[in-house]
Amino acid sequence: MINPFLNRTAKKAKQSTAFWRSKRQEKELGKRLGATQIVGSGNKLRKGDLSINGIARIEAKTTSSSSFRVTLDMIEILKNASLPSDQIPAIIIEFLNERGKPKAEIAIIPVDLLEALISHAAKSITAANSR
Repeated sequence: MINPFLNRTAKKAKQSTAFWRSKRQEKELGKRLGATQIVGSGNKLRKGDLSINGIARIEAKTTSSSSFRVTLDMIEILKNASLPSDQIPAIIIEFLNERGKPKAEIAIIPVDLLEALISHAAKSITAANSR
């Protein structure tokens, strides 16, 4: 006879380091960014992992590989979830080292937002230099 508890335990043991880190990543990002975690990490009606009301909808990803593939489908789902709420769609990818600790982190945001950030920074620098 097969014991369901042992099967479940065996499946948990096979999960990757990134799987175990992902929940902590979401919690830590929420604290740092002042965001709230979305219940079910987007598997219900609200998509995404984190939300900053009126500002951003964030999808958090963790990998222990040296690369991460972002798909158009991933971008479209997040974009469709964030734009009706007037939020910025963002994907934050955390790369782990061989010990499963965060090594690098990067955000993927729309180009028009990046242009606005650069423009704002350039104006701030110009204003500071003219004083």
